[in-house]
Amino acid sequence: MALKYTNPQFDPQKLSIYNIDRQAVENVPPQSLVLDVGCATGFMGSYLKQHKSNRVYGLDIRPEEIKIAKRYLEEVIKGDIVDTKVINEILEKTRHKKFDVILATSVIEHVTDTKQAIRNMINILKPGGLLIITTPNIAHWSTRFSLLFGKFDYTDYGILDHTHLHLFTAETFRKLITNEGLKIEKFAIDAEGGGYPRLSLMLAKLFPNLFAYQMLIVAKKVH
Repeated sequence: MALKYTNPQFDPQKLSIYNIDRQAVENVPPQSLVLDVGCATGFMGSYLKQHKSNRVYGLDIRPEEIKIAKRYLEEVIKGDIVDTKVINEILEKTRHKKFDVILATSVIEHVTDTKQAIRNMINILKPGGLLIITTPNIAHWSTRFSLLFGKFDYTDYGILDHTHLHLFTAETFRKLITNEGLKIEKFAIDAEGGGYPRLSLMLAKLFPNLFAYQMLIVAKKVH
């Protein structure tokens, strides 16, 4: 079975400064204890270990990818972030030490219960710790344009990936985070995806919600 979420040559310095994965890892402070939720083959965690001296634990549900991630990360747990039992297992692995950073890139749109997922992540995050989370923007011009012609077709990748269970706009993404008591420190977008990158980057300055292909939030646990 082919691996869907892998990037063995991951090097954010070779990516555009607008790339959402580059923005995500750049917001991880060095020498932090990190949980990579949806770690896939561990390629982002491996980079963080090598270049930022982070200790990185992983969580994923796909056995094929977990097998690879175990080569690179401190520990990799098989399970769903929505499952409270999995949260207890993670804490056992860290000897009940909570995380400085939880990295959740392109994950929240896949889970069955978004609120419970955020609450579970908060429960294993230190006070003052950071949640770095990304998701596609359903309000991107490309999906709006398709709707004008009555189309809402799911695909293998992208905003309408057929495995996405939830879809977010900038407003609903922000509310998901703030409604659980987290303080948003940073909101950023990747406007290059979805076609016409130069034009999209220019117009995103005026219409960010329309030209954001993916969105990033860095939020702090206040208490």
